Amino acid sequence: MQHRDESAAIGSTAIPACGVCASPAWRGQRGTYSIEFALVFPLFFLLFYALLTYGLVFAAQESLNFAAEGAARAALRWPQGVADSLSARADQARSTALDLAGWVGALGDTARLGVAVCDGQGALLSGTAGVAGLCGAMPPDSLDAQELQVVVRYAYGAAPLVPLLGGSLMSFAVPDTLVGNAHVSLAVAQDAALGG
Repeated sequence: MQHRDESAAIGSTAIPACGVCASPAWRGQRGTYSIEFALVFPLFFLLFYALLTYGLVFAAQESLNFAAEGAARAALRWPQGVADSLSARADQARSTALDLAGWVGALGDTARLGVAVCDGQGALLSGTAGVAGLCGAMPPDSLDAQELQVVVRYAYGAAPLVPLLGGSLMSFAVPDTLVGNAHVSLAVAQDAALGG
């Protein structure tokens, strides 16, 4: 039976097969990987954390836009045989927006999620607490009396979806407020109901 040499030669230094590095050349490499890991890991962690944070910010922003648009469409859809009133349509739009954007409030803080449904003159028709200032966000000449505006807002700076690293030091890197906005003409719904 032949015995193989269990060591591999690298340059002029032989590495024992058992994994014990007894030569002075290899002894100097001990701990190098730990130091490299300690230097590189924080960079990869910050990159991953930034991707997660901004991914959730973008998802929340798109969700607020979708909620505002869905609420505006809900104000257009009105069941036959139900008395049609502007305030009833506004309430339907508000509840639809809260349903569609509910995950943002559930993940962050429900009290920071606000919905305002306003008429063409900027008057609040229906909304959650503390949203009266959201009406009139559209320029006055862009809305007419037969339009509804739906504004969905989340105060991200006060209640971020992902805790900020370093506390308030990192608050400059995320938006203070996320806002979704949509408006719809009720004249379209009235024309469709009349067969026009």
